[in-house]
Amino acid sequence: MFSKFAQAIPDMFSSKSAAVRSVSRQSVAIAILISAAVACDAAETTLHVSPAGPLHSLTEARDEIRQRRADAPNEKFRVIVADGRYEISEPIVFEAQDSNVVYQAAEGAAPVISGGRQITTPWTATDSGVWSTQLPQDWRFDQLWINGNHATRAREPDHFFHYMLRGQETLIENARRARQTLTVDPDDIASLQGLSPEQIRNVQFLAFHKWDTTRRFLESADTATGRLVSVGRGMKSHNPLTLNTGYILENYREAMDEPGEWFLAPDGLLSYRPREGEAMDTIECIAPVSDRLVVILGDAASDKSVKNLEFHGLAFRHSGLITPPEGFEPSQAASPIEAAVQIDGAQGIVFADCEIGHTGQYGLWFRKGCRDSRIERCWIHDLGAGGVRIGETRIAKNLAERTSHIVVDNSIVNHGGHMFPCAVGIWIGHSGDNQITHNEIADLFYTGISVGWRWGYSESLAARNRIEHNHIHHIGQGWLSDMGGIYTLGPAPGTVLRGNRIHDIDSWGYGGWGLYNDEGSTDILLENNLVYRTKSGGYHQHYGRDNIIRNNIFAYGREYQVRRSRVEDHLSFTYEQNIVLFDSEELFHGRWGDDGVKVGRNLYWRGGAEVDISKADTSGESVIADPRFVDPEHDDFRFIDTTAADKIGFKPFDVSAAGVYGEPAWKEKAASLPMPEMLKAPEPRAYSVREDFETGELPLGARVSADKERGGIEVVEVDFAQRGSKALRFTDTPDQPHAYYPMMSLAPKHSSGTTRCRFMIRLGEGAVFQHEWRDAAKPFQIGPSLWIEKGVLKAKDGVSVKVPVDQWIRIEVAAQLGQEAGHWHLRVTVPGQEPQTFRDLTTTSPGWQNLDWVGFVSQAKDNAVVYLDDLELAQ
Repeated sequence: MFSKFAQAIPDMFSSKSAAVRSVSRQSVAIAILISAAVACDAAETTLHVSPAGPLHSLTEARDEIRQRRADAPNEKFRVIVADGRYEISEPIVFEAQDSNVVYQAAEGAAPVISGGRQITTPWTATDSGVWSTQLPQDWRFDQLWINGNHATRAREPDHFFHYMLRGQETLIENARRARQTLTVDPDDIASLQGLSPEQIRNVQFLAFHKWDTTRRFLESADTATGRLVSVGRGMKSHNPLTLNTGYILENYREAMDEPGEWFLAPDGLLSYRPREGEAMDTIECIAPVSDRLVVILGDAASDKSVKNLEFHGLAFRHSGLITPPEGFEPSQAASPIEAAVQIDGAQGIVFADCEIGHTGQYGLWFRKGCRDSRIERCWIHDLGAGGVRIGETRIAKNLAERTSHIVVDNSIVNHGGHMFPCAVGIWIGHSGDNQITHNEIADLFYTGISVGWRWGYSESLAARNRIEHNHIHHIGQGWLSDMGGIYTLGPAPGTVLRGNRIHDIDSWGYGGWGLYNDEGSTDILLENNLVYRTKSGGYHQHYGRDNIIRNNIFAYGREYQVRRSRVEDHLSFTYEQNIVLFDSEELFHGRWGDDGVKVGRNLYWRGGAEVDISKADTSGESVIADPRFVDPEHDDFRFIDTTAADKIGFKPFDVSAAGVYGEPAWKEKAASLPMPEMLKAPEPRAYSVREDFETGELPLGARVSADKERGGIEVVEVDFAQRGSKALRFTDTPDQPHAYYPMMSLAPKHSSGTTRCRFMIRLGEGAVFQHEWRDAAKPFQIGPSLWIEKGVLKAKDGVSVKVPVDQWIRIEVAAQLGQEAGHWHLRVTVPGQEPQTFRDLTTTSPGWQNLDWVGFVSQAKDNAVVYLDDLELAQ
């Protein structure tokens, strides 16, 4: 085309003078050369990948493009991928030289790039209903998919978790690591009986503590005493493995007792218990062989970024993650875990109409030095961790290595957390100017969207992020605590959370919030969000600055509706023009009533019941009225009329705009995803203690307050123990920092029935001792209370009993709790005397009902010792 056009040039100038023709010919020739260069730069070559060839994989297409670019470095390529399943054994790596390529599915095709292998060896049935097949011994994996569904690795218990009773640790290797001993109910680990030490060392435990999870191998197990031992990093003081920490045991054949469970023995024997309707001669069974699927490996710091690389209509499936010998330590949001599609140093990356699923880790991560990239209309599902990550947990010094301007739009993220339940649907770390819009995020065990990675007010890159019109639901499911539908952390100036629909958020213990501004959240606008059916409240701010919460609908928080935690010397947030619809007792929870928060022009309604807003909203501009929603109990929050809402200046918004959009089939896919039943975790067993101190340990869950340099509490060998050879000794000395040092307390958390506490006590010369029961109110209320000083035990209602020194005395206390509280019973047995019983003593505080704290306190001002033995606390 170029040569024919050039030949026609002289005819175009035939009427002009020679000089003019000469100049004009030069100008046009230059223009044609420029146009030709542009045309060449825009030229695109199409290649085809097919199981039949000639190019059989994306890797072969990439390598072919690399060869061709040796002669045409600026040539663009489009790779059309035919239908088929393309297996890989290692991730497909793209570097800077692989830029300017579009990989797309052929029209009507749905090609799959799989990092797994189908298991085709024959299965053999056993009498117990388990089927087995022999695999190569070196093929190890922690994930398995049957007929496209995540299969469960053998575990106990089969539903939810057991509870720990105690966690203790000993530092080893010069304090670099620690050996943790976890005390549990022996009945809960009975399935470990008979396992060899080697088999025990292959068992993993997964622990659920607050917002974290720990996954480790066992070092040993004693099923008789209920002790599990593991080695790893030292426990975090703010989030240890302790009383009522949930845990699961995995990866041993004896636990394979439910349909859908599997176990891979060290010798390669794979066993599976089929689900109903599964025929082992026709099932599709896939296990991973690659830990990642795609790696985009640019170097932004050296100006060698991967640019303009696009993927359309491809499915990326089956990436595995094997637990290393050291396990995985707890980390919020599973932040150390990488992704099946891992991206560094890249610009103009697009994943559109793709699937990323069946992974052992996160789905996709724009990690370091990424910008101007998009995920749109993608289905990211069945995940070992979470869905999408953007940015890092650090602030890169080199500006080119910072990630920003990423869009995640109109996509579905669901069914995650299989390996790491603490993972997040979409996570933004130190990254700004991102857009998370119109996504469906559901069926996760922790937070839906997390923005920011700074605890406090120091520098953060998480600025100007837009989190808009997402549908976030069925989050938490009762497994972890301290979560939100949308969670923010640290300064985030210009960040907007708008138009999101959030519901069915359920935590294990505390903190199942819809919108959650955690530590240091600053300069964030939260508006036009609909939040309903949360365990805790629709909104919570831990602490932060200058946030605006306006024009939202908060409905049906089970515990309360709105919470504020920390009071600081600045404006924490402005809360205005919100509608709060509730049927629980409490509206405002936490700390209110100071100048650090501005509250006004809100509408509150409790179904016609009395509403007291005096604790927090004294503006005189708020109203208590029915907002007149169509059918809020069935999730229809449209207005019948806006008369009441108009009084506060509320601006109605379209709640149906949240979630995916576009083709009806795409919207129907999001709407028809199977959702988990929001079940309640089993209640921990009522706290009880039976301790004779012969193991050398403190009681389960005991907390000690003491100045060790001036005395303390410890288990010691004595020749006068009440039973055995050990007792618990309180050593008191002068000049204690607090009169109540040393003190040991227990936290029973009993709220009904009758609780009994018995113990043997031996008082040294000059000892002063207090035993008291309290609740957790602020200020606390006191139930039973007794005091021993100068050889006399005293209690309310005139109780006075002479007690000797250096002799064992039995003290027994019992009290009813709940609505029946108000009186207690005391029994004192002094050696050589008949027991003295005092019934129906009045509690110190008339309103005391719950037993949250039991104290054993040495109150002497001089040197003194007190011994305890045979301590029992139970209902």
